[in-house]
Amino acid sequence: MFLMSCDAIYEQPEVVYLIKAGQHQSNVEGSLPSNGLRSLKSESLTFTARFDETAKYDLNGNDQDDVNKLFGYSDCNSQHHENSARFGWAYNLDSEQVDIYAYTYTAGQREVKLLGATDINETNVYKLYMVGSDFVFEFKNAREVVKRGSNCDVGLYYMLFPYFGGNQKAPHDIRIYIQEL
Repeated sequence: MFLMSCDAIYEQPEVVYLIKAGQHQSNVEGSLPSNGLRSLKSESLTFTARFDETAKYDLNGNDQDDVNKLFGYSDCNSQHHENSARFGWAYNLDSEQVDIYAYTYTAGQREVKLLGATDINETNVYKLYMVGSDFVFEFKNAREVVKRGSNCDVGLYYMLFPYFGGNQKAPHDIRIYIQEL
């Protein structure tokens, strides 16, 4: 007789997102590039993420402090540069850690707030959800609340995946390990 718990049946596997050298966008490692959209089926997103040694980079002062994108979703049935929420990240040369940010667009205005830092190869839980007219970000012991757009009474949310830049492209292949919970 074969027994398996219900949790194991519904557990999502860890996915390796690869941002190739000279690119901005990521793809799931080992799969063909995809331009398909994926919608978020709820108003919350919880996942674990881990950065390996490939997350270390030095842009020689050129945009080193720009915030890369980790994971999140669009909001208000609009494009993500109009309304969205996601976690951001940047490699900090001084601390040799990855800084983690709350990264939002509300009515076209970008807001970036530092939440904390993670060590290379450290796995953490990230939570992003909506409560009324707010986005709530949770990372380690940090909790940040950011206002959503004022006309967001209807939601179609498409997923936003790992992305390198600003205006700089990935200086080498970068792998990010994400497991949706």
